[in-house]
Amino acid sequence: MTSLNGWHPGERLVRKKLGFDKVPGMANAWTWIEGEMSEQHSTFYTTRLPFIPVCVLDEEGRPWASVLAGKDGHIGYVRLPRYNTLGFQARLWEGDPFKKHLKAGEQNKGSTLIAGIGVELSTRRRNKFAGHILREVVNGDTVELELVVNEAIGNCPKYITLREMVPYPSASAVVEEDHPHLSEGERLSEAAIAHVLASDTVWFGTTYVAAQKDAERYPSHLGINHRGGRPGFTRVKPSDGRTVVLPDFSGNRIMTSLGNVEATPRACLTYIDFATGDILYITGNAKNFFGPDARAVMPLQDALTEVYATGYTFVRNALPTRVRPGYKIQPSPYSPPVKGLAEEQSAGSKLFGEEQPKALLTSIVFHSNDLATFEWESTIPLQIDPGQAIIMNFTSLLGSRQYQHMAASKPSSVNDDFIRTWTVSKADNLGKESRRYSLTMREKPGGTVTGALFSIARKLAQFKPEVLADSRDLSLAVNIVGVNGDFVLPDLEDRSVAVDSGSPSDEPRHFVWIAGGIGITPFLAMLSVLSNASSPPPAKIALVISTREPDVLLALVSEFLGNPKSAPRYLTIHVFTNASISDEHSNLGATRHSGRVDLGFFEENKDTFGLGRKDTEVFICGPLPFEQSVLESLGTVGYNTSKVHREGFAY
Repeated sequence: MTSLNGWHPGERLVRKKLGFDKVPGMANAWTWIEGEMSEQHSTFYTTRLPFIPVCVLDEEGRPWASVLAGKDGHIGYVRLPRYNTLGFQARLWEGDPFKKHLKAGEQNKGSTLIAGIGVELSTRRRNKFAGHILREVVNGDTVELELVVNEAIGNCPKYITLREMVPYPSASAVVEEDHPHLSEGERLSEAAIAHVLASDTVWFGTTYVAAQKDAERYPSHLGINHRGGRPGFTRVKPSDGRTVVLPDFSGNRIMTSLGNVEATPRACLTYIDFATGDILYITGNAKNFFGPDARAVMPLQDALTEVYATGYTFVRNALPTRVRPGYKIQPSPYSPPVKGLAEEQSAGSKLFGEEQPKALLTSIVFHSNDLATFEWESTIPLQIDPGQAIIMNFTSLLGSRQYQHMAASKPSSVNDDFIRTWTVSKADNLGKESRRYSLTMREKPGGTVTGALFSIARKLAQFKPEVLADSRDLSLAVNIVGVNGDFVLPDLEDRSVAVDSGSPSDEPRHFVWIAGGIGITPFLAMLSVLSNASSPPPAKIALVISTREPDVLLALVSEFLGNPKSAPRYLTIHVFTNASISDEHSNLGATRHSGRVDLGFFEENKDTFGLGRKDTEVFICGPLPFEQSVLESLGTVGYNTSKVHREGFAY
C-alpha cells in the first residue's frame, strides 16, 4: 500500500514558491509515485546494479547516504524473496554510515525507514524506492536485510555521466577521516573539499518527519536522489569550509527532495570517486534558497540547497566496483556549465544583482565567416580590467526559456538561461571605467546566442551593410549581468616578485601567453593596453598561438597592437598551424611551427621563455584538451603548473 496521499506540507510550500502549483497537469503529479514496486523495477534492482545507495538515519535522526554492494563487487547481492520486498546480502566496510544506523537500532534509537536509488551508470537507467526495514542481521562484515517498498518511481536519465563498471574485489576500505560531530568553527578537510569539487555525481538523501497532526495522512519517510553535473557543480563555501551548495537543475518538477528539506531541514550528501573507490559521506543541516536569495549565494542560479555539514566520514578504497580501465566516461549533454559562488568571485568582479544596466549593440566587424567583433555601449560606466569578461543576458533577444523535461535534439536547451560570458577584447578605457566595449567571438555550431547574433550580422551584411558600421538603429539591447574574471594583465613592472623568487632584480620578467584559437581574446585586450602605454613594459612576452586560421588571428594581433611596422621589442610571437601564413603579416616577425604545441617546443625554449625561473608567469586560454596538453608539457620541463593562470571555455 502506498504511503502517499498527496503533497506533504514541505512539498506544497516548495511547489508554491516555484509556481509549480499553478502548472496545468502537475496538481496530481504525486500519483506518479507508485505504492508498490513493479516487476520491471525489482528485476532492475536484482540483476543490473553493482551498488545501491540508500538513505538511513543515525541515533540522532540525521540522514546518511550509505552504499550497499556485494562482497566482491558483482551483481547478485540483491534478491526478491517475495512480492514488493527486496533482500540484500551486502558488504559493510569500515566507515560506511549503515553501521551508524545499526548502532542506533542496538540503542533502541533507530528507525526502520529506508530509501534507495538504483542507477545503471552504463545506460543511465534510474529508479527509486522507499519503505521500511523488516529484518536486518549482521554477520561479520556482511549485513542481511529485507525491506518492503511502499514508494516507487522511475526517473529520467538527465545529468548522469556514463560509466562502465567492473568488479574490484580487492577493495580494502581505510577510514582516513571520521568526524561524526563537527564543532563550531571546524571545517571539512582540504582533501574532502577537493573530493567534492572533483565530483560530477552526488547522492542526495533527505528525511521528512511528519508533524503529529499530519502523521496519519502524510507519514514520515526518507528519500534519496541522484544529482549530477559537470565536475565541480556542487561547491563548498570558502568562508566556512563546511557548507556544501547543491544547485537544482531542471527536472520532473515533483520536488520531493526539496520538499523534504523544506519540512525537515536535514540532508546528506555522498560522493563516490568511481576510479579510486574513495567515498565521502556528509550529513548536515539543510536549507533551500529560491529566486533572489539563491542568486545571492550562487549568481545566475534560481534554486539551490545548502547543506551545512555537522558530520562527515572520508573512506579510501572502499567501493568494490570501479570504472573499467581505459573507459572514457561520457558526461551528460544536459549538464549546464559550472556556476561559482558569490563569495568565490575574484576581487575585481562585479555582479549587478536584480537591477542590471543595459548594453546597446553599436557595430559589427566580420573577421571571417564565423568570427566577428560586436561592439556594445553600456548605460553606465564599467570597470573592466584587461583580460576580464562580461556577462550578458540575451533573454530580451531570445525570449524567456520555456520548460522542457527532455530535449533529445538539443539537451543543453533544458537549462539554457540565455546568459553568456565573453572576454572583453577592447574597451575605450580598458583598465578604467568604460561605456563602450567590444567582444570578439566565434559562432558556436548550434549555439543559441551566437547563432542569433551571427544570423543578424549576416542579414545586415547582405541587405544593409551600412548598418554594420553603426547598428544603433537596430535598438538591440540586452542586460549586463556583471563583469568577472581574474585572468588579467599583471603588473609587469612589479620587481618584488623577481626579488622574492631569487631572480636578478635588473632583469626583465618573463611572461608566456598561450592561446588556443579564439582563446586569444584576453591577450588581445592585454596587448591593446600595452600598445597604448606611455613606455614599453620591462618584460619579455612570448605569445604562442595555435590556430587553423593564422592570417585572421595575426590580423587581429596587429590591429590590437595599433598596426605597427614591426612587433614591439618585448614581444615574440609563435604560431602553430598547418596553414600557410601570408607575407602581409611579416611585420610581426612571427615564427611558424607545424602541428600542435608540444613538449619539444617547450624543451627547446625553456631558457628563452624563462621557464626555469620562479618569477616567470604562464597564462593559458583555450579549450580544455588544449590546456591539459600544454600543462602536461610545462610540468615535464619543470615548470610549476600550479602557478599557471588558466581561462578555459565552458558552454
